[in-house]
Amino acid sequence: MSDFTFFFTLLLISAVFGTTMGAYFCTMQYRIREDLPLVTSDCICPACGHRLLLFHQIPIISFFLLKGKCRFCHAPIPLCYPLTEAAFLIYYTLTYCIFHRYPAVVLLLWYFFITILLIRTKNSRHFHRLLKGLLIVTVYHAVIGVLYIILYLAVYGSLFPKR
Repeated sequence: MSDFTFFFTLLLISAVFGTTMGAYFCTMQYRIREDLPLVTSDCICPACGHRLLLFHQIPIISFFLLKGKCRFCHAPIPLCYPLTEAAFLIYYTLTYCIFHRYPAVVLLLWYFFITILLIRTKNSRHFHRLLKGLLIVTVYHAVIGVLYIILYLAVYGSLFPKR
């Protein structure tokens, strides 16, 4: 695999992971605030409570396909959701572009970014739920980190750039 192909493959993975983490960040904030389970197979519309299909949960894209409204009750979807997903997309891809030769730095910057944002949503009433959210985010980043490092090692044979 050429350096060019490898770079763009991991750039695409970074973009998808970034939007996914942005979507999950919004979900965690809502669920922590509303005392709902952080991990569940059901995602629901906050307005009507209808179970959302997987098609309705695609970060950024679903907002535009649904024209910014719930498919079932037509309640508006807050603009903060696609904007947060887009912010994560931009941050994760820019971080990768700048530090792509240093995978450990990329992974740490991604992890610290979402951790700091989660901690900023602190609420003493929901401290245990916040810790659980941080644990979930840690696991997601650890899994993507291991996959990222395996790919990097497979292509370059080392985690450190050669001079």
